[in-house]
Amino acid sequence: MRRNTAAAICLAAVTLKRRYGDGIIHVMPADHLIYPDKNFIAALKFSRRFAEDDYLVTYGIEPDRPETGYGYIKIGNKISSHNRLHAFQGLSFTEKPSLKKARRYLRSGDYLWNSGIFTFRINKILEEMEYFIPGVYNGINKFVKRKNKKYFRNIPDISVDYGVMEKTEKLCIIKGDFKWDDVGSWLALERYFKKDGNKNIFIGDAKGLEISDSIMYTCDSPLRVYGVKGLIIVVSPNGVLVCKKEKAPDLKKLLRI
Repeated sequence: MRRNTAAAICLAAVTLKRRYGDGIIHVMPADHLIYPDKNFIAALKFSRRFAEDDYLVTYGIEPDRPETGYGYIKIGNKISSHNRLHAFQGLSFTEKPSLKKARRYLRSGDYLWNSGIFTFRINKILEEMEYFIPGVYNGINKFVKRKNKKYFRNIPDISVDYGVMEKTEKLCIIKGDFKWDDVGSWLALERYFKKDGNKNIFIGDAKGLEISDSIMYTCDSPLRVYGVKGLIIVVSPNGVLVCKKEKAPDLKKLLRI
């Protein structure tokens, strides 16, 4: 049952609190590429002091292109610095802006990509959730207490960004001193696989004619394509996906049908 990041983080926080009491937790997606390790770990250690002061910490990445598939955070006054790491007050979030806005954000220097990585004190994030998204907080506690899936099924589907981070008055942004890329998108393949002369990427037993600016991916079955442009075509044991490249950032909408 998909219930988004607020429910997932709340369940993790409640479970950890029951087992170990209060403490600092780091939350991070599994589909990100981060390096070098030592810089990332240094940022996590730097964040601890702010989490202990009840800040909700997220990590911002300096953009190197006008990316429309990521969220952005506007940074405010500097809170603290240590070596090459800097912590700022967070002012606002913007989800997946238009190309025009993304270009403006890139030029301004006041916006960072929202990495989706967080550091919290357990009691603080649960307190904020109880206040801002009580439906999630109460639903998770009922589920944990009674072990009945119906309580989880009734939890609102909401992201922690929208439910808490956009509303809290204790937001801290640490500007990441590490390389970061969200590779949880089909478009990410273009950044790591070599294109042919027509700007295509073929992965697996995929071939075609008169194709341009497209991504072809197959796990097992042969994939043959003729006369297309600007498409993503994926063949997997679970099914087939065909979409325009420009629609790739919105593929989650397919999960609702």
